[in-house]
Amino acid sequence: MKRDTAIIILTLLLVLALALSLYASFRPKQCYNYACFQDYMAVCARAVYINEEPEASWQYNILKRTRESCEILVTLLQAKEGELKLRTFEGHSMICTYPQGVVAYPDKDLSLCHGRLKEDIQGILIEKLYNYVVQNLAELKEEFTQFGLNQSLKI
Repeated sequence: MKRDTAIIILTLLLVLALALSLYASFRPKQCYNYACFQDYMAVCARAVYINEEPEASWQYNILKRTRESCEILVTLLQAKEGELKLRTFEGHSMICTYPQGVVAYPDKDLSLCHGRLKEDIQGILIEKLYNYVVQNLAELKEEFTQFGLNQSLKI
């Protein structure tokens, strides 16, 4: 009976050790600085990094490597200052696809990204551009008049 109990305990310990090693090998590495994240991004190995900027907190999660690219999930964790509309996008994400070996802040080049957060950010940029044009319409009309473009553009 003691021998059977010992075998059961050893089997359970072996299964537990195997489960812990599998968990540790598939869990992404937690990076605490950008240099660590750069190293993992360069080889597209699974890692997570939280980028604390003055205006927002971003989470970067390297998901997977494809044939020629590296997919990174970017999530806006917290908007801190600056554009107040960003607060409504907290928790929204986008996936950015970078070529293998390229190292950069994933949220800096929106042309490489797709998803809800990208659409949200583009909406803010378009609104800002529209407001700029409306506020400066008189100046723009004057510029066009100087170049004789106001007739062809019907301003």
